[in-house]
Amino acid sequence: MTTAELEIHARSGVPPHSELQKVRLVRRLALLAWLAALVFSTLTWGVPLQSVMVIAWTCAGLACASIGRERSEIVQLVKDWAPLALILLFYDVSRGVADQVGIPVHFTSMIDFDRWVFAGQVPTVWLQERIIDVGNPNWWEAGFTLVYTSHFIVWLAIAGVLWNRNREMFRGFTRRLLSLSFAGLITYIVYPAAPPWMASQEGLIETIHRSTANGWNLIGLRTAKSMERGQAVVNKVAAVPSLHAGFAALIAMYFWPRVRWYWRPLLAAYPLAMGLTLMATGEHYFFDILLGWIYAAAVLVGWNWWDKRTAGRAENEDGADASTATVVPVAP
Repeated sequence: MTTAELEIHARSGVPPHSELQKVRLVRRLALLAWLAALVFSTLTWGVPLQSVMVIAWTCAGLACASIGRERSEIVQLVKDWAPLALILLFYDVSRGVADQVGIPVHFTSMIDFDRWVFAGQVPTVWLQERIIDVGNPNWWEAGFTLVYTSHFIVWLAIAGVLWNRNREMFRGFTRRLLSLSFAGLITYIVYPAAPPWMASQEGLIETIHRSTANGWNLIGLRTAKSMERGQAVVNKVAAVPSLHAGFAALIAMYFWPRVRWYWRPLLAAYPLAMGLTLMATGEHYFFDILLGWIYAAAVLVGWNWWDKRTAGRAENEDGADASTATVVPVAP
């Protein structure tokens, strides 16, 4: 029983077991109400994909899960998530103006790389010619839509679970993802690059359709209007690296040593499915995806090194404090 639950019991005079059951019941009812509200909102207004909106829903769920626990939990919830929301809001705004600095947009480097790797073929073109039917979407396009959309939801859902279970992992996980985001943002500023669908409009490659939304009609859902307004101001030449690919790879690499072996095939499948989706839907070249994976690995290696370095420094300081401690003789 938590401290808060003990306080409730002390005030009420009700047997601990009975009071604990009541608290748990209230917590579960609150979580069911939160879930019902989320489902209703999704069916009525669309799937929430904007970062701040997803954070708001995540924090509402965590607040429900914190009912009956220490009062400091809610304070800690605000302390941990409010800065994250502000950072992501700043990132979204910065990403929208990153293409305003006047650097020429790169169109051909990614095409040349893909053709070099794939014996003259551009994978995006090859895939669209074979599995995308613009006028008659196939069932697998629903899968592409869901995989693409997962980028906006999965990492925040994972962060919510970690916050509830392991605060240290929550901080390590979010630090790595935010670092990857800003590494991508810097690259977008210094190296604006056109995605395949834009290069197709310029006649540089065969016809490419941006088909990430094709699956919504098959699923029977749509995205929230806030996401549609966000797409209107987003940086359309923020293609290198692919952060969709980078986030998926970082999730897989971060949890690989932390999960049991039977979860690892799923972890490996996620970045591969994301890479296939991004190429098949005309969003990215293989070059963009590969660079996203490399960025993710670099961020992970860098933070792992930093964590080990700071942990070693803390151990050394503790050892030094113990070795220099004054021994006070005790009189017999």
